[in-house]
Amino acid sequence: MIVDDEDGPRESLRFVFKDRVDCVTMNCGRDGIAYAKAHPVDVAILDIRMQDMTGVDVLRELKAHDPNIECVLLTGHETLETARAAVHLGASDYLNKPFDVFHIREVVDGCLARRQHKRQTVEKLESLQKLNQDLTHAVADQSRNTTATALSAGVVHELNNPLSIIAGYIQLLDRDLVSLSQGDASATHNIQHRFSTIQREIQRCKEIAERFLRFSRSPRLQAEIINAVPLLEDTALLLRAHPAHGQCRIIAHAIEPALTVQASPVELMQALINIGINALQAMNGQGTLLFTAERSPAAVNPIYRAPNYDPLRTFVRFATTDTGCGIAPENIEKIFTPHFTTKAAGTGMGLAIVAEIVGKAGGAIEVISAVGKGTNFNLYLPFAA
Repeated sequence: MIVDDEDGPRESLRFVFKDRVDCVTMNCGRDGIAYAKAHPVDVAILDIRMQDMTGVDVLRELKAHDPNIECVLLTGHETLETARAAVHLGASDYLNKPFDVFHIREVVDGCLARRQHKRQTVEKLESLQKLNQDLTHAVADQSRNTTATALSAGVVHELNNPLSIIAGYIQLLDRDLVSLSQGDASATHNIQHRFSTIQREIQRCKEIAERFLRFSRSPRLQAEIINAVPLLEDTALLLRAHPAHGQCRIIAHAIEPALTVQASPVELMQALINIGINALQAMNGQGTLLFTAERSPAAVNPIYRAPNYDPLRTFVRFATTDTGCGIAPENIEKIFTPHFTTKAAGTGMGLAIVAEIVGKAGGAIEVISAVGKGTNFNLYLPFAA
């Protein structure tokens, strides 16, 4: 784009570049700015002195709209002040009139090469960012699948208990039916009681299976308004099925009955389960793991916070407290770094995934730990009324 209010220089420049690049001309600064805002411009050649505004002012407006536009200033009245202003605002070059045709071609060719290089760099960066996003999602999904595999044996064990009760009551039903056929009136009451118990245990099996399948097979869902109470209950139930559970007590308690946040329920449950598994392993099969949720102000000293975290909002604080071995002070700042781990067989991705999930919800994470006493993770997610 050539911007000059004099016909002679403007048309001369158009003639120089018309066979080399797509070239447009503007006879005033304001028209040049309007064109650049409506159309992509790679290089702008600007006259310093124009009637409506200076080339330096046009340069400032163009750079504000698109910092990557390459701008060359031309002047027949060079001053140190305008040269300094041009350099300060990011002009690619500053040339005098009358211009040398071959030199200005070299300057514009260099501008176009830089513009192309910048465009390719941005495209590669965007591609890498997308790839990193895809890899993070893939690792999160793999982590969930790995956790689900570890939970599956425990879930089968959990199902065995009600199934054993059902099998036993079916045997008792057979006896009651025989007694009923022999005229025993009390058998009717026994049969009703047995059926009620069987139905209750069937419902228990169904709930265990549904909660496991909801976690292990659900796709990566969009954020929705979810209630903390069933989320904590599902998390506790699935962790009781984990091999690291041992003799640990797992308690889930929401301070208020209606605590809602906007997040993916599957992803938020995965975050709590990841923290819970770490806690169970830190307690080595003995101790207490407590999950609570309550309305709260912002975190006082978060270790991690989302880029769009707003401390002025009201939050729901999901607290996970264990009585395990604790985290060494020098490691607390590192625990959300991908691949950082102190475990011989660890991947270092569990808490990194927690940070990603909390970050997507616009939240923050606070960690309080004492070696030999236990650890408290507080996930702060914006309250959704």
